[in-house]
Amino acid sequence: MSAYRKPKRVRTAFSPTQLLRLEHAFEKNHYVVGQERKELSASLNLSETQVKVWFQNRRTKHKRMQTEDDNIDVNREYCDRQHSTGSNTPSLEDVIIDS
Repeated sequence: MSAYRKPKRVRTAFSPTQLLRLEHAFEKNHYVVGQERKELSASLNLSETQVKVWFQNRRTKHKRMQTEDDNIDVNREYCDRQHSTGSNTPSLEDVIIDS
């Protein structure tokens, strides 16, 4: 094992202004590349890599939130069907959906 270890990178703490601008840019386009990334990073006093990684993380968060919303909708539909039929026994269709 090597005696030399690379020190841990310090976590970037984005200011509220930077976060607001990044979120606005994300609302317009989930991907920022090339000149747009260069200009955004310069205007926020961040490196292009910091902007790139922020967008990667934000896309991951967006995808996770979409999945959670979809799961809530499916569960709500299931509960609504159960309530409307007055049945405590799930139908075959309900069992398949839950699988």
